[in-house]
Amino acid sequence: MNFKSKTFFFVSFILTILFYVGWWNSSILINLDHKIYDLVISFDTKPPSVASTTVVEIDEKSLQALGQWPWPRVVTASLVKKIAANRPAAVSLDLIFPEEDRTSPAIVNNFYNDFFRLKTTFSGLPDILKDNDLIFADSISNNNVVLPVFFTESASMTKECTISQKFLIQEKKPLLGLFESPYLLCSLPGIQNKAKAVGHIQASPDEDGILRRLPLLIRHQDELIPTLGLATMTSLDPGVKVEQTDLLTNDITVQTLRHTFTTDEQANVLLRFYPRNWYHRISALDVFNGDYDPNLFQGKFVFIGATAMGLHDHYTISDGSIRSGVFAHATLIEDLLNDTMLTQPSVYKIINISLSALFALILMILMFRKHYVYMLVMFFIVEIFGFISSYILLRENIYISIGYFVIPLISYVFVLSIALFFIYYRDRKLFYEDMSKANMAMLESMALVAETRDTDTGAHIIRTKEYIRVLALYLKSKNRHKDILTSDYIVNLYHAAPLHDIGKVGIPDYILKKNGKLTEDEFEIMKTHSLLGKEIIGNSIHAYHETKMLRIAYNIAYSHHEKWNGSGYPLGLKGEDIPLEARLMAIADVYDALISKRCYKPSFTLEMAEEIIVQGNGIHFDPELVDAFLILKEEFQMIAEKFTDS
Repeated sequence: MNFKSKTFFFVSFILTILFYVGWWNSSILINLDHKIYDLVISFDTKPPSVASTTVVEIDEKSLQALGQWPWPRVVTASLVKKIAANRPAAVSLDLIFPEEDRTSPAIVNNFYNDFFRLKTTFSGLPDILKDNDLIFADSISNNNVVLPVFFTESASMTKECTISQKFLIQEKKPLLGLFESPYLLCSLPGIQNKAKAVGHIQASPDEDGILRRLPLLIRHQDELIPTLGLATMTSLDPGVKVEQTDLLTNDITVQTLRHTFTTDEQANVLLRFYPRNWYHRISALDVFNGDYDPNLFQGKFVFIGATAMGLHDHYTISDGSIRSGVFAHATLIEDLLNDTMLTQPSVYKIINISLSALFALILMILMFRKHYVYMLVMFFIVEIFGFISSYILLRENIYISIGYFVIPLISYVFVLSIALFFIYYRDRKLFYEDMSKANMAMLESMALVAETRDTDTGAHIIRTKEYIRVLALYLKSKNRHKDILTSDYIVNLYHAAPLHDIGKVGIPDYILKKNGKLTEDEFEIMKTHSLLGKEIIGNSIHAYHETKMLRIAYNIAYSHHEKWNGSGYPLGLKGEDIPLEARLMAIADVYDALISKRCYKPSFTLEMAEEIIVQGNGIHFDPELVDAFLILKEEFQMIAEKFTDS
């Protein structure tokens, strides 16, 4: 490898590394990896045969019948009691009650007294019924009820909120990498402290707005608060175990109700959402009306949440549908109990993009060695292997962020393909340029062979190709014959012109080099050189392949002795039936023959040559070309003086 190649290789190596540095954690890569996950999970997710959860919906139907939200807490308390009567495993509310119930009789009394100075009484009403919050707290205390808390970004949204130690997750050692939040929104202490457990209802969509994951644990003032779904499990199993078992990745292992699963270092788990109609769902109104099957609640984890649009949190999931937040918590329970809880360890992102970069460097080396087939085979093998590995680990409930492997590698191969295209284009261009130069050299050699047979022609072939180019460029500048006189055509014309007399190689020397005028028979033989030239170039075309230059050379050699009035040879073509290149060569060839010394004549003066050309206007020559010649005659003279016979 020479210095230039080494430098190019080193630069390519650095660019490859920078290419992957640019990909690392870019928003494009993150979003594409999310889309791959969505695609994979859509094929892998199979709903369990039986649902372990039931969602009681505060929906539009319930609001129409029971009034706008929030309902009086005696209504919510009644709902909890009716559900609890069917012996569910636990009842979890996706509802926070941070303010006193203003419909409580005691609160109503205070309101009228404070604002209107009116004293109202509810005579005969027991004290227990004067405070709706106490009634609601009592319904919670007497049943296995889990309440939510919500983390906020502003202290202005929160009141003093103290979480009882009985609600917290205990950690053997401090867990690293968890989300932390200083502000917490809770229900009233008198309500919250009656709950069996407390869990947060935080759910943050990914960058593309799709909800895929939940944080199982969030730290608040050195305390671990579980998500609502996990808190629901702890209401039955207070001895939940949480610890970081992998010091390299900081992944967290959670054990509860004889189920063990793993989260990433931020305690995130991926959710497998199921079709909407798979979940056990019932309207709160139907519960009040007793219109339900008791088995819908018995032994189930029941979630009560708002599903009416505009009433509570709603999220878009990967299939494009919109789900209320309560379904995320129900889904987490289903995934946990069916051992299908998915995790996405961050370490796989590093591993995958590193492996992708390694294979990219190998592909780069193969490209430098021009092992293109090996490149293609290796690329497809590693991509297929990557997807197979991802599928196998997905069966083990691990998503390995395969997008971090395949996306950069595919994009790198795309860039390599573009680079290869330009390299191929450059190489082919150089190849054709070399081949063109070789063809030019071959054609000029053939022309020189003809010249050696006719020693008096001297620099004739050089001058004629210069004349013909000057004429063609002039016509092009005047927008004449625009469909023919392209730049490529003029280049090909210039290189084809020397072959106009190639057929003379087949003319006997006694004719070709004869001093004096040819006899009639000798002239007939001489005229055959146009046919011989046609056959020589035609054989080249048939033996290899036709090029534009060879076709021009063919027409020149065959037709440059044709005359405008049809009196020329070999076919007696007339006017524009004569190819343009042959008409151009006719005037260039005759002019140079006139001003050059031949074995059978002396050279003519430029004035005499000009006069003869003018006399041939419309007879021998194309009138348009004669007009051009008269304008360009000084350039013709300069060419003749520059390339004189030696």
